[in-house]
Order: sequence, then C-alpha cells, then structure tokens
Amino acid sequence: MKSITKPIALAIVGLSLALPALPLTQANASAWHWGMAKKLRGTWRAHHDKIFHSQAKIGKNYYHFQANDPTYLNNTKFKYLGHHVYKINGYEPVYSKKRGNLYIKRVSKHHIEVSNFKHVKKSTSISLYK
Repeated sequence: MKSITKPIALAIVGLSLALPALPLTQANASAWHWGMAKKLRGTWRAHHDKIFHSQAKIGKNYYHFQANDPTYLNNTKFKYLGHHVYKINGYEPVYSKKRGNLYIKRVSKHHIEVSNFKHVKKSTSISLYK
C-alpha cells in the first residue's frame, strides 16, 4: 500500500505544479478577420433611387459602392463590434490610396446600414436592401 501511495502523491504534486505553467488558449472575438463577413456579402440596392441607381457589391474581400460618388475598398478585413455592427477596413484605390474604415450594421437578413461613423444612425447612414 505504501509503495502505491508515494508515486500517486508525487504525480498529483507534479501535475499541480505543471498546470499553471501551461498556456491557456482563449478565443479573441475582437480580432481582425481577413475578407468579409459572409452575412454581408451580396448585391445590395437602395430603394426608391431612380436617379443614381445606388448599389453595393460586397464580395469575399471587397466592398464596391456605386452611386454619384463611388466608394471602393479592396483587400478588406473586418472586426465584429457587437450589436450587429461590423467595422470594415480596406484599401481605397481611387481617392486617398490608403486604408480606410467603414461601418456596416446588419439590421435584418435583407437590410443593412452603411456609415463612416462608429455609431451607425439613420441620419448619417445609407440604407441598402437585398
């Protein structure tokens, strides 16, 4: 009996000392993800826009909005901010020729709101529908 308890006690002590040294893997939900969120992809159009025919095409790694003043973002990455709001970062090849941010709020399966500001409000955003 004594020969069994000593190795078991040593194993328990050894494990209790080794476990705190092991790294804990944590999922980082606020990390940047390359590409575009699958929920946002597709062709989105503005309702009742008979003059400019505004539409946004969102692909795997780009955001192209065509209207009177086009907005293009290529090589995108996104971060989920919570409350159905996504922060999109991408390279703007037309005007600034550097990386810029865009915020998209997914209101429903067929409705998104796009804004340049973190707090997407109706007065500062564009509503697009599938």
